[in-house]
Amino acid sequence: MPFAPALTASTDASPCPRVLVVFSSLAAGTQTINVYRTAEGRQFRVRGGVNLFAVGGAQVMDFECPFGVPAAYQAEQFDSNGASLGFTDTATVTLSVTRSWIHQPLSPALAVTGKVTMDSANDFVRPAPGSTEWPEGATVGRLISGRRRGLSGTQLNIKLASTSDSDTFAKMFGDYTTDFPSVLCIRTPGPAPRIPRLLFAACTSPHEVVAGINRLIVWQMTVDEVAPPAPGLILPLLRRKDIDAAFATRAARAAAYATRGARDADYTKAGLAG
Repeated sequence: MPFAPALTASTDASPCPRVLVVFSSLAAGTQTINVYRTAEGRQFRVRGGVNLFAVGGAQVMDFECPFGVPAAYQAEQFDSNGASLGFTDTATVTLSVTRSWIHQPLSPALAVTGKVTMDSANDFVRPAPGSTEWPEGATVGRLISGRRRGLSGTQLNIKLASTSDSDTFAKMFGDYTTDFPSVLCIRTPGPAPRIPRLLFAACTSPHEVVAGINRLIVWQMTVDEVAPPAPGLILPLLRRKDIDAAFATRAARAAAYATRGARDADYTKAGLAG
């Protein structure tokens, strides 16, 4: 089936590297779509691209695309009754980034770039829970086990460049007025450290350590690999009032963009309305 998306990769810090996924046309009768990304043999639904209204086309910004590997995007199309109309063709892009980035999945505005230091991620445990039983009369035991799990109890040390970045990092866990799940999206360029290029890491006791004559800030964390928060959940980064705040008149706003899609993808205006 045709209707593959157009993909635009951005590597700047507005607020972090990302891929804009645009479906300009879809199968006749499409009401909503679910957008999928496949990379390194793993498939995820794109955050914000679940049950996405798609009459006349649709777009979603993916802030969780892994770095340095091909990522293929496609969508499943649904009619107004929720019946599947099939999948679109795929399109592929590589997000070429050489630094590590960490952000709060539910609020991509909370994003920092940092260095995963060499003294972390050097001991990997992916437990395969089970027990060995010895049937009566058997010479050797029999293993009764379940599926192998993700990373468990992995030490990650993240070095940040400034106290401002550290303040942003701290907010990813929530503060006195905001609650977030203690799950971070950590994207590394590979091949080192030997963790998944896209890692959702749960950390319940992060340590902010300020040390050395340069007062460097390092966050020391013991993390478990977990599933991401529900992909239908995300705080909007770019709002209509941000676009309105950037222009003195509606005419100026209309003249600035060739299409509605271009307007809705201008993340340089994110947060202008306060």
